Amino acid sequence: NQAPKGRWHLDTRDRHVDWEGFDAHVLIPENRELLYTWDRDLGGELARAYNDAVAQDLKECAHPEKYIGVAWVYLPDVEESCREIERAVKTLGLKAVKFMGGFENANLGAEKLWPLYDKICQLDIPVLVHDTASDRDGHPNPALVGIEQLFLEANNNALAFLLAFPFRYMVDIGSLILRGALKEFPKLRICFVEGSAAFVPWLMERLDMDIKAKARLGKLPSEFFNQIWVSAFAAETSLRYVCDFWPDHNLTVGSDYPHGDPSATCRRKRRALVRHVAPLVMNSRAMRWILDGS
Repeated sequence: NQAPKGRWHLDTRDRHVDWEGFDAHVLIPENRELLYTWDRDLGGELARAYNDAVAQDLKECAHPEKYIGVAWVYLPDVEESCREIERAVKTLGLKAVKFMGGFENANLGAEKLWPLYDKICQLDIPVLVHDTASDRDGHPNPALVGIEQLFLEANNNALAFLLAFPFRYMVDIGSLILRGALKEFPKLRICFVEGSAAFVPWLMERLDMDIKAKARLGKLPSEFFNQIWVSAFAAETSLRYVCDFWPDHNLTVGSDYPHGDPSATCRRKRRALVRHVAPLVMNSRAMRWILDGS
C-alpha cells in the first residue's frame, strides 16, 4: 500500500485531494467493522457512533467543503435505520447512506426494507452499496453469494473479492427490480461500487428474459437501470462495450483512495478512460459522470 501515513485524518487527506485532482472526496464507511452480523442493539449503537464520528470529523477539519459524509445504518433493524438516517441527514448533515448489500434472509429488494426506501426518497439522498469479503478477523461475510465455496479456495483467497462482489450485486439489483422496489420508489438511486461494470449488459438481458416481468412492472427490467449506478474500473477493457450497450449509462469511476493500486489515481483513470472510451460518441451526461463526477 503506497498511501501516506495518517491517511485517515481529513487534513492529511486534504493535501492529496489537491494532488489527485479531485474537488471532493466521498467518505465511504469502512467495511469490515460494519457487517450486519452484530447483535441488533450493538448494530444500532455502532451506526450512531459512526455517524457522530463522521459529523465531528467534518466539523473539525480545515476544509469540510472538500468532503461528502456518508452515513451507515444497521440494515436488519429497519425501524431504527429509518430513525438513524433521518438524524444523520437532518441533524448531522450527511449526504448519503451506505449499505453492505443484502443480509441474512433479505436481499435489497425485500419488502421489509421498503419503509427505509420511502424515508431515503423523502430525504432525497443516494444509496451506496459496498460489500466486504470478510470481517477484520478474516471471518467470511456470510451474506456474500457463494462465499462458502469461494473460501474453499484456500490458495486463492482473492476469489471472494473478485467474484462474490459482482455475484452479490447481481442478486441485489435483480431483487430491487423484479420485486418491484424500483417501481415503487422511482426516486430511489443506488450505486454499486467495486464490482466492476462488465456484468451489466449480461444482467440486463438476463432479467429481460423474465416473460412476466414487463406486465407486472410496466416496463422491461432493463429499463429500471436508470435508477442504478455502477462503479467501473477504469482499466476494464470491456468498458467500451458496456458504454455502447448502455448508451444512457450511469457509470462512475472512483479513486479507491487510499489504496495503492495502479488505477487509484485520477490522472491514471483519465488516461485509461480516454483509451477505452474516447472512440465512442458519448452524451454530455455520461461524459460528465465519467470525467468530472468520479
